[in-house]
Amino acid sequence: MEFFIKKNATLPVLKMQVVKDGRAGYQQLMETLEVSSIYFSMTNTSNGIPKIIDAPCGIVPLDLPAGAPPEYYIYFQFTERDTNTPGRYAGEFLIRNDEGNLILPIRDELYINVQDSFSSVDPCC
Repeated sequence: MEFFIKKNATLPVLKMQVVKDGRAGYQQLMETLEVSSIYFSMTNTSNGIPKIIDAPCGIVPLDLPAGAPPEYYIYFQFTERDTNTPGRYAGEFLIRNDEGNLILPIRDELYINVQDSFSSVDPCC
């Protein structure tokens, strides 16, 4: 998964859908998430230096029509400090609870691309 954000930006919010993969009970996973601590980490892929370590995350349900199966998203809100250095970063979500730790994404890598911006946050004149 590729995610793009501009230097010093705080939007868009990084979100990842909690996917029903058929290996475990989806409803059980949702109940587990409600009592879990969720964290986000991000490491520079070129030098291996962490940029974000275990920053708190949130989980939000998606409003769907009645009768549709529920969908949930884990999300992380960047700060200007998180995006002040352009580059490519590997990201992961850590779900921690009494049963152990689960690192997401499971199948694909998550890459965050912080791109240079031509806009100035602080106008000079």
